[in-house]
Amino acid sequence: MLRKKLTAIALLCVIIIIGVYYFYAPISVVTFKLKGFDSVATSHFIILFKPESKDSIPAVVNAAERAYDLVGKDFDFYPKNKLPIVVFPDGLSLQSAFNWPKDENTQGVYYRGVIYVQSPDGWIEETQDMEKVFFDKGPMVHEYTHFVVDIMTKGNCPRWFTEGVAQYEEKRVTGYTLEEDFEIDKSFDYAYEDIMYSFDKLSNVPKAYLGALEMTEFLSGSGGIDELKRIMLYLKDGDSAEGIFLRKVAQFDTGGK
Repeated sequence: MLRKKLTAIALLCVIIIIGVYYFYAPISVVTFKLKGFDSVATSHFIILFKPESKDSIPAVVNAAERAYDLVGKDFDFYPKNKLPIVVFPDGLSLQSAFNWPKDENTQGVYYRGVIYVQSPDGWIEETQDMEKVFFDKGPMVHEYTHFVVDIMTKGNCPRWFTEGVAQYEEKRVTGYTLEEDFEIDKSFDYAYEDIMYSFDKLSNVPKAYLGALEMTEFLSGSGGIDELKRIMLYLKDGDSAEGIFLRKVAQFDTGGK
């Protein structure tokens, strides 16, 4: 199956948002326990899951803790509070939680301080190494990077930028890019203005995401992760990703460094 179907993220039910976001881990655990979820705490995460997903949880724990270490090292970011991860048994239950239409499918999503994923056994074959496949092809590095960007910028980051950084880090850590699962139309490219100002309205979603990745790679330049960290500090202080990008384009066009 396709690794991800990339679409605009629907809003969660209000009760889940309130429980998870405003009251954080303690209330979220209670909220999901009332919905039949079990929980396990690791060094840096609280994993919530249905009993039928119990055998898959070691793969989720492994991917989450590796993401914490690897992404943390790249961005020098190690949060002290435990991040909730909600594991849904299958794609349908994840769709239902977000009120997505039935034809939408994804392995994971980050929203307001919580990562939501589909249980590995819902899409990984029994003959495969679950821990390896879930880390290399699953959503954890991508979604955890969204969390890091969200916190480091204090939420001052447009969708194209956070998607670009998440893909940049995912490619860096696991080697994964969308070309592995999608046929990419090479006959055109979106203008960067389209990606900056109309990202979620663009009809060719893989092209839009890859365009955001290319823009992020341009922003990072020879500085790589260190340059992205510097940009996120600017965003934290109130600068705009669009302004930073346009200034860098102008500098590049005039031969500056």
